[in-house]
Amino acid sequence: MLTLTTGVRVVTDPATGRANLISPAGEVWTLNPTAAVAVTELAGGGTVGSAEEALARRWPAVPRTRLRADLDALLGKLQEAGVVRQRGESGVRGSTR
Repeated sequence: MLTLTTGVRVVTDPATGRANLISPAGEVWTLNPTAAVAVTELAGGGTVGSAEEALARRWPAVPRTRLRADLDALLGKLQEAGVVRQRGESGVRGSTR
């Protein structure tokens, strides 16, 4: 199961509605609407499956296989960046546990 890395938070600009991921080091990722739906779901304790469901509700015309492929690609990139991790893994970048 995936979760945000310790200290990473989702912040939404009330004026624009745009969501950003902010790391403890101050790195900022501005999220497109698809990423915002998925990351907000995970930040709220949801699963990859519930993120996929949220995307399908938001964009019902998009085939599920496409939604899942895009979601997997997004989450892979966020894991590589260290802002998303498997639950149970250390929340510290570069840690070997």
